[in-house]
Amino acid sequence: MIGRSSKFDSAVSINDVEEILGKRKDLTYEQQLALDHAKKFAVPKAKYESARKALKELDLMDDSTIASVLSVLPKSEMGLKQIMAGSKKPLKDDEVAKVFDIVKKVSV
Repeated sequence: MIGRSSKFDSAVSINDVEEILGKRKDLTYEQQLALDHAKKFAVPKAKYESARKALKELDLMDDSTIASVLSVLPKSEMGLKQIMAGSKKPLKDDEVAKVFDIVKKVSV
């Protein structure tokens, strides 16, 4: 992938990777490893969609940050803050608590 241009510029979640690679028939070795990893760590689709919708309704993060949060599923507010450190818009403590409450529901 080094030196090649990309059609897409947004992050995808582990659930999206599982869906995309699951449809393909002949996978390369790297794609098969990615699919195996996605199957192992993806959350159930219903939980993922409801959490994505709830985070989108908060209007605190863009789609790629939501995908990152739902792929990592941080176990603490500090972990969530570390993910958000790369974001353009830092969250306040009360906003972090709201986002973390949604993330906790997915990881349980």
